[in-house]
Amino acid sequence: MPLALCLALLGCGPVTGCVKVYQPVSGLHRPVVVDPQLANFQDVRLTVYCPPGELVDPEEARALCRKVGTLFENQGARVSSYTTDRRLGDDPLGGDPTAGGGDEPGEPAPTDLIMELRGRQVHQATNQLSWLLFIGTFTLVPAVSEFTFAQDVVIRDESGFLLLSDTLQGRIIRYSGAGTYFSNKLLDWFWREEEDKLLVDDMPHSDLSADFYGQLSQLLFNAKLRWQVLEEANPATRAD
Repeated sequence: MPLALCLALLGCGPVTGCVKVYQPVSGLHRPVVVDPQLANFQDVRLTVYCPPGELVDPEEARALCRKVGTLFENQGARVSSYTTDRRLGDDPLGGDPTAGGGDEPGEPAPTDLIMELRGRQVHQATNQLSWLLFIGTFTLVPAVSEFTFAQDVVIRDESGFLLLSDTLQGRIIRYSGAGTYFSNKLLDWFWREEEDKLLVDDMPHSDLSADFYGQLSQLLFNAKLRWQVLEEANPATRAD
């Protein structure tokens, strides 16, 4: 196991303290015009798939689907959430398998739009020289590591027709060391505004969540408009 990884496992204390910074890379920083507080998807039946993968285990996939489901339920959608494609006979998420309008247990719920979310790692790196300086200066010089991730978003209609496909990328940079930690602590206390503070426990998470859920709302809204245009151009009977 590399030395840098061993030291990283020590966590973020006063001595090996760290500052985590979130940076949007691609897609996450686009302007969002949809207001998530409004009923943007009233009467839309939505199915959300969050399959486990290299970045999320089954429990994390369930948690992601629940959060995304809540996001769109708050905007008026009727949501069914699964970790796998029910049409292939796979198991659903924990909870009521008929949530969102399903007919019988074990059968997929009727839907209008299908959103599939797949996370993957793009890049991970640790700066070995920075870790040597970190040790040589008794943590005054920060050790640097970073992780870049991507969230692939695919939205289809009930027939499987592709309405929208996009990728959202972000990066988490971790600066470990007492020098970085305490200098930022002082800046948080005496200089930075509340919304700009770096050493708030959930700051990177909350910033990432705000960007991620905002972009998902915008993407689904765009897909819904395309779906409605196609429905008007090719009217078909829809199940109630």
